[in-house]
Amino acid sequence: MKSAKNQYLATVCVNLLSINYGFVCGWTSPTLPVLQSQDSPLASGPITAGEASWIGSIMCFGGLIGTLVSGWMADHCGRKMTACLAALPQMICWTMVLLADNAYYLMAMRFFGGFSGGVCFIVIPMFIAEISEDRIRGMLASTLVLSCNLGILIMYILGNYLAYTTVPWLVLLFPIAFLVTFSFIPDTPFYLMRNNDYVQSEKALRFFRGYRTATQQVSDEFKLELVKLKDTFNDEKHSIRQDVVTWEDLVTPHARKALLIGICLMAFNQFCGCFAMLNYTASIFAESGSSLSANMSAIVIGTIQMFGSYFSTVLVERAGRKLLFTISGAGISIGLAIFAAFSYVKSIGYDVTSFNWLPLVCFSVVIFVASMGVLTLPFVVLAEIVPQKIKGLSVTVCMVLLWIFAFLAIKYFSTLFEVFGMHGTLLLFSICSLAGTLFVAFYVPETKGKSFEEIAKVMY
Repeated sequence: MKSAKNQYLATVCVNLLSINYGFVCGWTSPTLPVLQSQDSPLASGPITAGEASWIGSIMCFGGLIGTLVSGWMADHCGRKMTACLAALPQMICWTMVLLADNAYYLMAMRFFGGFSGGVCFIVIPMFIAEISEDRIRGMLASTLVLSCNLGILIMYILGNYLAYTTVPWLVLLFPIAFLVTFSFIPDTPFYLMRNNDYVQSEKALRFFRGYRTATQQVSDEFKLELVKLKDTFNDEKHSIRQDVVTWEDLVTPHARKALLIGICLMAFNQFCGCFAMLNYTASIFAESGSSLSANMSAIVIGTIQMFGSYFSTVLVERAGRKLLFTISGAGISIGLAIFAAFSYVKSIGYDVTSFNWLPLVCFSVVIFVASMGVLTLPFVVLAEIVPQKIKGLSVTVCMVLLWIFAFLAIKYFSTLFEVFGMHGTLLLFSICSLAGTLFVAFYVPETKGKSFEEIAKVMY
């Protein structure tokens, strides 16, 4: 624990960004109803349904741009500098809420918030994976989604109990706190070594392994880790240019398998159906006979997400990525199949009054198990399995596809409900989750406790 203290500290600091991104994600749930009401705080009056939909969905475009920018920047300007980039649009987006007098300000706010999210989901897993010891790497990397869910839950609560203009002032403190605290954290040893800064690379590695001075005696494990770091760097120097990704780098067995796994995990993350379920929170709670308000329903679901992602963080180094993924995917598939059966039986006229509790139970279980694995671990696994030289490009490609999948989910999942009905759509999600579970079980390697060199051997 003592040797890992600075790794935990750096993880907490960098995740101030993901908490703030969670604020951006959760802001629409309690705020859009206020903006659409006659008591709208905007000078232009209540926003329309079309403006509300754009405010909700334009975040995906911001995320796409942020992903493209940060993927290049992480390799050329460093992980630390790229993380600092995410704090600026976060400050801009909350300032725009304070200045907003019409819906266009809020669309821009969500765009900048999405941009910061695109940066976060590229650079935070990369940063944490490169500073962490093998024994705790998965646990620390899984804090990204945990922090996002914490931010979402906090925003649900703040939005329910505080005034519209009070919330931005409070959450503006988070990116400011990040910039202050993260300025004392060095860049990753791997990035510094890759940029021929051997002295700073060893100094950073000493910091993250808990050595206070440059003269303090180091362990044999530290010496071995430093040797491996040098060897990785020396291997890359044999290429034509270590900072240029060539076609040959992309078509190695390791690279091809990592990209395929990454793309499939991103699709699994979005098409397991949990996003659609979250968009139908109010109707599901109503169908179950609950008297909770929409905001309180959101707080309940946000709490369930938090517990699920917390269990993922705790169990990821004990149970392993693959087992958690499999349990999570299977749980989603079974839960959605039961929910679909209930909806079908109800749609053909059977009396299901005595089972009205079933939708709420299925919904809660699905969100919980999804937060344990499918919604949390793709970013952990992706940061571990991709070859170091093409990590920036590969993670960027996968995250761009994730944002595209997310936009498709926002745009067309409601149409599926209209065409196939609730039972047909839920069954489709269940089948997709089952397919994703089988893919993970038979194709994705276990990375728990393995060094990057060991993972590379498994990937061939």
